[in-house]
Formats: sequence, structure tokens, C-alpha cells
Amino acid sequence: MAEPRTITIGSNEANQRLDRFLRKLLDDVSLSAIYKLIRTRQITLNRRKAKPDTRLKQGDVVVFHRAAEDKHLRPKVRERSERGLSKRRDFEIVFEDAHLVAVNKPAGIIVHAGDRGTDKDTLIDQVTSYLLEQPRAEAPNLREFLKPSPTFSPGLVHRLDRATSGLVLIGKTLPAMQQLTRMIKQREVRKTYIALALGGLPQREGTINVPIERREDKQGRRRKVQAGSGQSAVTNYRVLAQKGTYSLVELELITGRTHQIRAHLAHIGAPVVGDDEYGDRDRNRHAAEKFGLKRQFLHAARLEFTQPLTGQKLDLVAPLWPELKRALDGAGFMPDDLPPWPGLSG
Repeated sequence: MAEPRTITIGSNEANQRLDRFLRKLLDDVSLSAIYKLIRTRQITLNRRKAKPDTRLKQGDVVVFHRAAEDKHLRPKVRERSERGLSKRRDFEIVFEDAHLVAVNKPAGIIVHAGDRGTDKDTLIDQVTSYLLEQPRAEAPNLREFLKPSPTFSPGLVHRLDRATSGLVLIGKTLPAMQQLTRMIKQREVRKTYIALALGGLPQREGTINVPIERREDKQGRRRKVQAGSGQSAVTNYRVLAQKGTYSLVELELITGRTHQIRAHLAHIGAPVVGDDEYGDRDRNRHAAEKFGLKRQFLHAARLEFTQPLTGQKLDLVAPLWPELKRALDGAGFMPDDLPPWPGLSG
């Protein structure tokens, strides 16, 4: 008889109920069948019968006594070949510790496969492959597995649009994912963007407090937003520099609605340069011809928060990508016109 399979519970699986952990791990097996396997001791915890609602602790050992004989009961520690790893590294690492990684995403990359049904080489694919390739003392054979843990993969804490560049946070552990997601929802992460707007803003500093409503296009395929009705949406702004019809603006998201900055700036008559959905396509075409900008000038430049698991105060800055620096040059901004803002350098 073949030896039973075992899984040792790590930090990413700890604090889950046994039955819920097994449900994630054995997606081909019904919940009622899982209860039966636990009841009949075909799955045990630390070699003993356990209750389904037992909370797992780090170091616990889950034993699958039939796993070697029944393919449906084999835990999903699936091998991943080198072909399955993304070879691209379009992002830049801004910060990394044992729990999270912050990257500077270029425009044109989708953050994950759920966006518009694509499963191509996404940001999370690239970052996960990068993490899998790093040697780790606690898991020296990590490359052999699809995931760093049986039920957890590195995940996005928040998202950026495909056409927006800048900082994206990715949780490397389940506790980090949970805490950072909570902090984003409770507005404990300060998010600052840089945009080049077409036109002037009402004041040098101010707040745009205009509700935003999500809408679909006529085919019902894409989410759009319309400022003026719907959910509360608040954006603080500060004009950093002006040159002719262009305004370089710092924007702080107080709320995080879909397309909030783009919709808000368009609503006050100063749309983001290069934004064809909410802006002026003819003037965007002129900007593309004049200084080669083929994307919207919107960049998630800064994240300020306390690392929830270590207490470290973090002030993360992602420098502008080269095409945005060239656009500022093309729009006539000289070095002396720009303030000593960290996102404009590097």
C-alpha cells in the first residue's frame, strides 16, 4: 500500500478551519464527501481524528491516507514546468520584504487575468514567477510547485487600469494580503497620483467632491463611470506646475472608485492627456504627434502606510516612466518648472 500524503501547515494556511482548507485543496470533492473523509479518518490532523471546524495551527500535519491511491484526493501541490513561468520582467521592484512586494507597473500591462477575460502575461503572472524563482530557506524546492503554499498564491492588494502606470502592492503571504486589503478599505494607505491635465484647474489646490456612477456601454461589456451621480467620490488635488494649456497635477485619492481621477478631471474640464475615453481625442492625437505620448498621463506615484506585520513606516515612490518624462519635455516643462517632488525624479 502506498504511503499517505502529508501537508505541513504554514503561515499561509494557519487559522483556517480544517474543512475550509480541504475545500480549497480538493476542488473535485464535495463538501459532504470531505466531511465523510474526516469522520472516517481517511483524512486526519496530526495523525488523529479531528472535527471539521478545528482551527489549523502552523506546524500541524494534515494526512491524506487515500491520496496516493485516489487521484481525486491528491492535494494540489501541482508541479510546474519551466514553460509555465513567465520570462518577462516588465515591472521594477520598488520595495520588498518577507510579506509584500511593491512594483512600478508600466502602462499597457493588465494586472491580472480577470480583466476583460484575458489570460495573457499579466503583472501578477510576472511577479509570481519572479517570487517562485527566488531561493528560500523555508522552501528550497519552491520552483517545483505551482504555488508557494497549497491554497495561497501571491495576490494583488489593489489594482491599476491597464493604461495607468505606477505602484502596485502584492501580498506574498496570506496575513499580509488580509491586513493590507483591510487597510486599503479603511483608507489607511495614502495613495498619490501624478497626472498631466489638459486645461487649467479651478484653484491651485482643492477638492473634487462629485459622486461617480458605474455604467455599461451599449453592448454591456465595459464598465464606464459618469461623474455627477452615484457613489460618493472625493479627490484632493494640487497643481504642481503649468505650461500653456497643460497642468501637472498631484492627486490624492480619498475614495477609490473605478476611473475616479479620470472621471473627476474630465468633469471639471481638465481631462488627463492621452485619455481617449474621458478626454478629447483630437487634442490627444495632437499630443501624440507633438511629443510621442501614446498612453494616458496618469501615474500612481506614491504609497504611504505602516507595514502591518512589522510596524515599519513606508513611503514608497515610483519614478515616472521615460515616456512620461519625454512628454513633459515635449509639453515645454523645463527642469526649473518642476517642483522637487520625489515622483518626478529617478
